[in-house]
Amino acid sequence: MKAMTPEQAWKEIGERYAVPGRAAELLLQQNERGVDVVLELFCECAQARGFRLDARGRQEADDCVRDWRAQVVQPLRQVRRALKPMMERVSDAAQLRAQIQASELQAERVQVGMLCEWLDKYLARSAAASTAGCKI
Repeated sequence: MKAMTPEQAWKEIGERYAVPGRAAELLLQQNERGVDVVLELFCECAQARGFRLDARGRQEADDCVRDWRAQVVQPLRQVRRALKPMMERVSDAAQLRAQIQASELQAERVQVGMLCEWLDKYLARSAAASTAGCKI
């Protein structure tokens, strides 16, 4: 049984992001400290479901998505941001920016799927480790 499906996790992440003031807070952390908003919210969702993620677990989760974030999500975000000031000067920039924003969101959804797969493996390893010393 899966700890969380990607669809459940994406929905819960969206709900947490929509809490008044939360998006601004997270985006500030993203811009100032490089916080991965998707990872942060995913870990919150896991914790809320009773899946304890210690510092090592959070680091493993980050390791799992680091390349995807650096090579896919962040470049899409950079292009989207670069297009924003051009929207007044370039007639098709707004449409292109919207398409890139949709691609960025899709890339984040893929990241959530990666994290869900990672969580299942992490929990299985944790369960195996906790029962390994148990003799009946």
